[in-house]
Amino acid sequence: MKKIFILLLLIVSIACNKEELYSDLEKLSGKDVIEIGTHNVSGNIGKIFSKYVYTKAPNGRRIEIFGTSGVTDEQMLYARDILEQYLTSDGTVYKRKYKEIIANSMANKRSAMVFWDTEEQYSDNIMKVEYLGYSVQDLYATESLGMFRDASYEEILHLVHNHGITSTLFNFQGELQKANDDALSRGIWKPWEDLPKADYDDEYLAALMDCYLGLWDGLGPTFWGAYEPSSREEMKTLDPIGHQLILDLFGDIQQVR
Repeated sequence: MKKIFILLLLIVSIACNKEELYSDLEKLSGKDVIEIGTHNVSGNIGKIFSKYVYTKAPNGRRIEIFGTSGVTDEQMLYARDILEQYLTSDGTVYKRKYKEIIANSMANKRSAMVFWDTEEQYSDNIMKVEYLGYSVQDLYATESLGMFRDASYEEILHLVHNHGITSTLFNFQGELQKANDDALSRGIWKPWEDLPKADYDDEYLAALMDCYLGLWDGLGPTFWGAYEPSSREEMKTLDPIGHQLILDLFGDIQQVR
């Protein structure tokens, strides 16, 4: 009898876990921001998030963006615009066909931006989201669209880089690492002390993008001094290799808004 009781408990536990993993997102579609919650999405996604947008990779799978209640619809759509620009722009070397490979890789890994009101929400819920099998990158409403320094481009590029570029564009990743090492040796790239060395290339690429887009014009060196150039023109002089990497992958990319 005791063994039967334990077996029943195990079955109930597995069933509850499956319920937590289950969602109805594939039934939701549209280009506008989609309202989600426990009324239309099962499990923790419906409990945690209230807004949802997505873009489709060429393989038909979704790359998703989830937002909590304090994230505006405009911020959600803005994030998707940036993501789609990264995944469609033609570089001088890496054209649209390469971007399709990147997008498929991201979709296969269930890549998702998770957009939070506060750091407390992130701390309380990020493990629940990762448990569902998502490969995530976080962003906060206070960092996006009209803020003193817009971190949207940086964080969304981290998602694309870590879950798409590194596993598909091996030649580019190798050139990025060389450029990172060169910038370090010349003292124009000085990562902050608590940044793991494994993340140097990831943050360096983000610094290149921020600088190229002019997000630090008038604010001093990029990333509060970690990357010496603060404008596209300074990049051409101080870090021509990094400047060329942006052109190779994204062409003459511009801010979406």
